[in-house]
Amino acid sequence: MKKRKVYKNKGYTHFDARKPEYWKYINNIKNPEWIERHAFYPFIHYQEERNKFNGEKIIPKSPRDIRYSSHIDRYIYEYYNDILSKKYNKYAKQLGINQAAIAYRTNLNKSNINFSSDVFKFLNKQENAFIIVSDFTNFFDSLNHQYLKERLKEILKVDTLPSDYYKVFRSITKYSYIEYNDILNELGLKHKELTKLHKERLFDIEQFRKFKKGKVHVNKELYGMVQGSAISSVMSNIYMIKFDKLVNDLVTSNNGIYRRYSDDIIIIIPNIAKVKELYNKLMSIKDKIPNLVMSPEKTSCFIKRKDSITSIDIVKNKILKENTIINYLGFSYDGKFVKIREKTVAKYYRKMYARIKTINKWTVKTGRNIGRKKLYKQYSYLGKKTKNVKKGNFLTYADRAQKEYGELGKINDQVKNSWNKMSKRLIKI
Repeated sequence: MKKRKVYKNKGYTHFDARKPEYWKYINNIKNPEWIERHAFYPFIHYQEERNKFNGEKIIPKSPRDIRYSSHIDRYIYEYYNDILSKKYNKYAKQLGINQAAIAYRTNLNKSNINFSSDVFKFLNKQENAFIIVSDFTNFFDSLNHQYLKERLKEILKVDTLPSDYYKVFRSITKYSYIEYNDILNELGLKHKELTKLHKERLFDIEQFRKFKKGKVHVNKELYGMVQGSAISSVMSNIYMIKFDKLVNDLVTSNNGIYRRYSDDIIIIIPNIAKVKELYNKLMSIKDKIPNLVMSPEKTSCFIKRKDSITSIDIVKNKILKENTIINYLGFSYDGKFVKIREKTVAKYYRKMYARIKTINKWTVKTGRNIGRKKLYKQYSYLGKKTKNVKKGNFLTYADRAQKEYGELGKINDQVKNSWNKMSKRLIKI
């Protein structure tokens, strides 16, 4: 007997019940007529502050817009996401792009370690190669609604979207949202207290009707899609179908590989004789898809010769830097070996040292060696396989990567002294 899928309850407080009766609603969600009548709640919107570490200091990045849906709406998005993912996977195989579009896939069963390994192992075998690494500017915020709708019909093999699909489509393109701060002000809460609120729902039905007046914002543009909803990922893959097909055909016809992870792409062509010509063809493909803008500051071109990587300005036809590295999905390749990106390793040590600083403070204050057990589980080899750390720790990740890369990886060298560095900094009484 086929096991019935259950979508997990997230437990956060929203405009609907915090723990809706799943089995009651799943039957409604499978009913297209109920979906047509369903009134989607507004998303809750806030901006997440972000920082990056450049190896020397922490630099503020542009904040990321976060919009999260009510629980019932999330069930709906997850249900339709499952259907569309299966249809997309089947169609991707038919088009020959099954291995090209690798993000948010439910049938590839690979992690970023495996995806990056496929790319760098292929590149390492090439005597000479031309490489492009890039992403798209404001990808989700720029998606053209009409174009997405046409690709959705293509996946579903219909001339007109069924009413239930159209209702779901409208809810994430012409989405409505209410500002997080407006809710805080109404409830008299401080920042971040909303996520810790354990009320059954933010407002009862009558309170919500009064509260939302004048506070609901709607995306009235002909572009833009909610990022982070349970259906956004498959929709982004659907949007990119033609781009993936055209680029993949061009690249594979030149014996290369093309991979796209959401809005991050990498192209490797073992042919440096026609670099400018191939680059121009790739750019012309991009121009055929509405609102795709490659970020100039994040588009990098490289030439690999034997065991060295050189970055180039292909437009100005000049060398930018010799003996450099290529970064992809959290890993770096220098033409000889692969490592975890230095900033990722630096972040691991920075967080470890911050925890040690706090532990030392309380060790001196109390006169006891406290806080060691949790520190070891999170940052040392003692926590790599413990049952109390669900997915291990950073060293677990490093071990997996080293095993995947084998002789090509120099990942163990990056963390082999982690225990000594930890021990030297710990004050012991």
